[in-house]
Order: sequence, then structure tokens, then C-alpha cells
Amino acid sequence: MKTLLSILTLLSITTSLFAQDSYDELMSKSRRARTTSTIFVAAGPVIAAGGIGTLIYGLVENELGDSVPIYDQNGNFIRYDTKQHTTEIVVGAAAALTGIALALTSIHFSNKASDLKREARKMKLKTSSDRISIPGLQNGLANNRTRQFKLSLVIPLGN
Repeated sequence: MKTLLSILTLLSITTSLFAQDSYDELMSKSRRARTTSTIFVAAGPVIAAGGIGTLIYGLVENELGDSVPIYDQNGNFIRYDTKQHTTEIVVGAAAALTGIALALTSIHFSNKASDLKREARKMKLKTSSDRISIPGLQNGLANNRTRQFKLSLVIPLGN
């Protein structure tokens, strides 16, 4: 009977230790996913706005940009030389798409954080040990601190 009790105690301790590590690990993963989601939500629109601004600048400068008249050797007018702003247009469009993609990717990380938190809050076995005083044991309260092992089953009832 003693061996059976010791085996069951050892089994419950190891199971609860793995469950506790799993809970802590899931909660830290949830926090990291929530932080990533927040960063993507904040950075995505900023990058998209900068990209749209650069794109508009490139389009406006192509239409209304300063043109330099070009003359031949005799001083006769040939044409206007205008600078093309295709680099600004391409970079602006790419930045706008990247910013929108970042903002939309934050949805995935937010859902992942919620799922991990929900999974971590499911039923778990928790162990702890406290130091308690037993009055009257070994002649007093101050000299005696006994370690008590606690095994708790945590069942969430609400959200």
C-alpha cells in the first residue's frame, strides 16, 4: 500500500509539474503573440500612410514637376526635359502594400493569442508547498516551520 501511494504521489507531482510548465509556457506565448499583434497594428498603418504619401508625391511630380528647357548649340529650343519619378511610385506602392499586409497579419496574431490564453486557462493540476506553523508542536510557534505539500485541481468556471 505504501509503494502504491508513493507511486501515485510521484506520478501526480510529475504530471502537475509538466502541466504547470505547459501553462506558463502557453501564457508567455500568448503574451508574445499579443505584443506582436499590437506592434503590427501600430506599425502597419504608419508604413501604409508613408507609402501612400510617397506614391502621391511621385505621381504629382510626374504630372506637374519642374521641366528644364533644352536648347541646341545655336540657341534654338528643342524640348522640355522632365525628370521621371518612377522610383518614388514603385517604392510608395510597395510600402503601402506592406503596411496593409502588416495590419492584416495582426489579426492572425491576435486570434492566436486568444486561443493560447483560452487553452492555458483550461483545467489544470497545480502543486505548491507552503511553510506553515503548527501550534504546540516542538514547544512553540517560533521554532517550528513545517513544510506542507498542496495539490490543487483548478477548474475555470467563467470566461
